[in-house]
Amino acid sequence: MKGTVHYAKKTSKDGKTVALLTMDNPPVNPLSAGVRAGLDEHTKAALADAAVSAIVVNGANGAFCAGADISEFSGGMKGPSLLDVIAALEASPKPVVAAIDGVSLGGGLEVALGCHWRLASSRAMAGLPEVNLGLLPGAGGTQRVPRLVGVEGAIDFLCSGAPLPAAAAAKAGIYDSVVEGDAGAFLQSAIDFAASKAGSDLAGRRLSASQAKAADPAVVEKKAKQFGMARAGEIAPQAIIRCILAATDRDFAAGMKVESTEFAALMKGDQSKALQYMFFAERECSKIPGLKEKPGPLNIAGIVGAGLMGGGIAMCCAEAGMEVVLMDISQDALDKGMAVIKKNYARSVERGSKKQAAVDKILARIKPSTKYDDFAQCDLVIEAVFENMKIKKEIFAEFDRVCKPGCILASNTSGLDIDEIASATKRPEDVIGCHFFSPANVMKLLENVRGSKSSARTIATAMAFGKKIKKITCLVGNCPGFVANRVMGVSGAQELLQNGTMPESIDAAAEEFGMRMGPFRMNDLVGIDLFGRERARSGKAMPDKIIADAMFAAGRYGQKVGKGFYKYDEKRRMSKDPEADQMIHKIWETNGVKPRQLSKEEIVQALYFPVINEGFKCLEEGIAIRPSDIDVCLVFGYNWPRFRGGPMQYATSVGLKAVLEGLPKLGVEPSNLLKLCVEKGWNLNSKELAQHTAAKSKL
Repeated sequence: MKGTVHYAKKTSKDGKTVALLTMDNPPVNPLSAGVRAGLDEHTKAALADAAVSAIVVNGANGAFCAGADISEFSGGMKGPSLLDVIAALEASPKPVVAAIDGVSLGGGLEVALGCHWRLASSRAMAGLPEVNLGLLPGAGGTQRVPRLVGVEGAIDFLCSGAPLPAAAAAKAGIYDSVVEGDAGAFLQSAIDFAASKAGSDLAGRRLSASQAKAADPAVVEKKAKQFGMARAGEIAPQAIIRCILAATDRDFAAGMKVESTEFAALMKGDQSKALQYMFFAERECSKIPGLKEKPGPLNIAGIVGAGLMGGGIAMCCAEAGMEVVLMDISQDALDKGMAVIKKNYARSVERGSKKQAAVDKILARIKPSTKYDDFAQCDLVIEAVFENMKIKKEIFAEFDRVCKPGCILASNTSGLDIDEIASATKRPEDVIGCHFFSPANVMKLLENVRGSKSSARTIATAMAFGKKIKKITCLVGNCPGFVANRVMGVSGAQELLQNGTMPESIDAAAEEFGMRMGPFRMNDLVGIDLFGRERARSGKAMPDKIIADAMFAAGRYGQKVGKGFYKYDEKRRMSKDPEADQMIHKIWETNGVKPRQLSKEEIVQALYFPVINEGFKCLEEGIAIRPSDIDVCLVFGYNWPRFRGGPMQYATSVGLKAVLEGLPKLGVEPSNLLKLCVEKGWNLNSKELAQHTAAKSKL
């Protein structure tokens, strides 16, 4: 069995014998079968030993315990249940103290809650993050926490899923006290404390024996709405609240039945499967098969373009501790860019998310410049200007001239050919795409785009760069739009609109599916002119037949002008616009299209089945390493609902056969790889699919 628990007898400063149970399961002591079995075995041993006066539970590897071993969820759990282990600790007639040094998360914190006292070092963290996996704490957390900190505090703690540092956890009442000192001194303090409690009446220290106080229903309703909005579409937060309320009106055993029922329902549902899938997908996407090269240095970054994108990238780099040269050929643009950066940080200070002293250090790392020569010592340079190949190639020729050997030459292009950009240099092996999403200082995704000549060192350095600036980083292939933009670019929104479905129906279906904003509300936010102007300039626009072109021709650019597919008041509040509706109906009439009412399911399939299909094409062409990489790109680049797991996981939930059969009805030719998967009975986790895509991979 994976993991173990070490058993030792320690002596307190007053000479008492204390049993020390140390969980050991690197790197952060998850509660694998071996750990649970060890806790069970050694708790019994300590209770049977008359010489032992108290018990201390702690963790090795600089952590207490980071919770359940998620890998056991799919394969079934062996050995004693965590519920029984915790119950035995709590029922102990000898005092049990949790000595928490490092993280205590999920089931790890539930173990601590079963102990009679919780001592923490100043390095400790407390959290119940199960909501992030579409679950709830299933080992008594929903019942013990409200008994300890109250209903309102329990709702905030469990529904946010955010860990608390030691001082905040103690203030909330989760930890009993925080002890300063190194690991050895802290552990001795816990041993001495446990010994001091020998012979104490423990009845009042067993949380299962107490009752949570009822909360004001208005407060509970407000919290339910708060987390309903913060985690729109997710079902776990409301299940957690129901469990917490059960702690107020029934005994512990009855409350645990509610917790067990709610946990089982979540565990069987698609949301928890998708969220657990995303947990692993995020960690998998940074792994590049066969890449052994070590990255180059990442101390100094140069950025061309002081606009919103370049400024956002500069902020990311400076916050990661890199020195930054922010360059623009226009002094005026440079001044404006620096002003925007300073304004962003001023807001952070005002909100309290950053201290002024920290901001001053960050800003001191950003050096404005109008000269390419200032890039001479950079380890990495990033071009972040608008999408014009001629200008980008001119910039890369300058990079080639001034940058030192081994400097990584990166483009932030959102879809142009990396190989053509690289052709402007004499060192295409140093060139790679580093595609950020706007705003770069907020959006978590970084697509690193491999050119045909990008070296292993260049790829390794670009991946290390993403990690350094705390981005979710995926390596993708070189094709128009790469992965995220390419895949979402085939969404069926415009086809639905052109063929008789109103924007508000499409948006409502998309938002109920889990998108933060429907496609036409998003168009209005981003600006219809963003693509409309280029279509008009290139002569592709057909305002008499294409609704989006008609909106642009009529000056309906979206929120910025108060009208687009919808109209907006001075506070940008949206409402239907009869004028826009009239334009839509007029073009339908011109095109011989009749209005139609589709179900939300039909709209969602029309929107996203083409997206799934394009994802299969990316795999087929070797543009993505694995299906989960596509999902990571969509979740973090396009805010695809995390609880759906991205388009490829969504395809799994509806069935690949259903997608294959649905595409022709939408006028979309299915990918050859999708056909093959259905024909062979492969799912997206199939070994055969992995082997097939690996053989085609260009990465």
